[in-house]
Amino acid sequence: YTVDFNYYTKRTEDMLFKDINISSISGYDKLPYINGGVMDNKGWEIYLRMNNFIKTKDFSVGFTLNFSDNKNTIVNLNQSLLEGYNTEYDFKNGTYLTRIQENNSFGSIYGFRYKGTYKYDKYEKAMAEEGRFMDENGKPLAPFAADATGHVIMDENGKPKPMFFAYNRDVRHVFRGGDAIYEDINHDGSIDQLDIVYLGNSNPILNGGFGPNFRYKNFAVRAFFNFRYGNKVVNSARMHAENMYTDNNQSIAVNWRWRQDGDETDMPRALYRYGYNWLGSDRYVEDGSFLRFKYLTFDYAFPSKVLKPYGLSKLSFYLTINNLFVWTNYTGVDPEVGYGTLGNNKGISFDNSSTPRTKDFTLGVSVGF
Repeated sequence: YTVDFNYYTKRTEDMLFKDINISSISGYDKLPYINGGVMDNKGWEIYLRMNNFIKTKDFSVGFTLNFSDNKNTIVNLNQSLLEGYNTEYDFKNGTYLTRIQENNSFGSIYGFRYKGTYKYDKYEKAMAEEGRFMDENGKPLAPFAADATGHVIMDENGKPKPMFFAYNRDVRHVFRGGDAIYEDINHDGSIDQLDIVYLGNSNPILNGGFGPNFRYKNFAVRAFFNFRYGNKVVNSARMHAENMYTDNNQSIAVNWRWRQDGDETDMPRALYRYGYNWLGSDRYVEDGSFLRFKYLTFDYAFPSKVLKPYGLSKLSFYLTINNLFVWTNYTGVDPEVGYGTLGNNKGISFDNSSTPRTKDFTLGVSVGF
């Protein structure tokens, strides 16, 4: 038996940040690198190996296991130097507010909360059909502003105040029936940067692997599983396959889009190069947890007494099958998405439909003389 447990805490000072925007008065508009932050990393890891914890004359069983967890926290940032690093939200479809923030982890995701679609275009129609403005889940039925109690906000003329997206100080997009509902966090009737909230983190709460091995006489079987738990992934591939914004191919999911007043669906209406129905929100932030059957190996070694007459010291055959199964609720092609870097998406895992891991097998023979 082998048991190994490690706990660590590490503070990294003078973190390097790349390509920082600065005033061009000196003739340069960027600093290639600066030392601008402090990060704490805390975590633990446990490794367990049990050789032959079940053993008889011809049969034995072994087992290996390793679990680990790491949490990072941004402790301090040089705000003056990093003013050009954490840029403002760009108010564009398909983008998230990517930033690093003190007391949060590197890899944090910030965006809007998605609530579905507006069932009706007019307040009066919602009241006539439903007799209410909010449904049982607190979702507005028509695109009008509501206060914290769920009642529609009236303007100075006594008419319902429309809900709009404030993407420009002078120009505002008014939502209509079938458009996406984004939660108005501060209940001011405007969807803007003040409604952007923390949506999770791309770092897993727990990850690791485990696997048994069995041996009966000269025949052996080894299996291994790896997993991640609690990490968030932005499914960019699904975002672009459901946005109905261009003439690109779309997912069959858009067949269930909103088409007319009264349609109850979470898929917004189709708007060609118009509207804001696919802003960066938790609609595309998915749980990336998975359990993967990484490999399974069969091995048979011929007894030496059988080989000796042929002048052989070793003869064995093996078959290894990789990536047999994956158990996950993630809707993309492969939940095992890589992490972003400091200069790329601030550590967020974006899935752009990279080629998934292949299921393959290897058949081999080993001969010794």
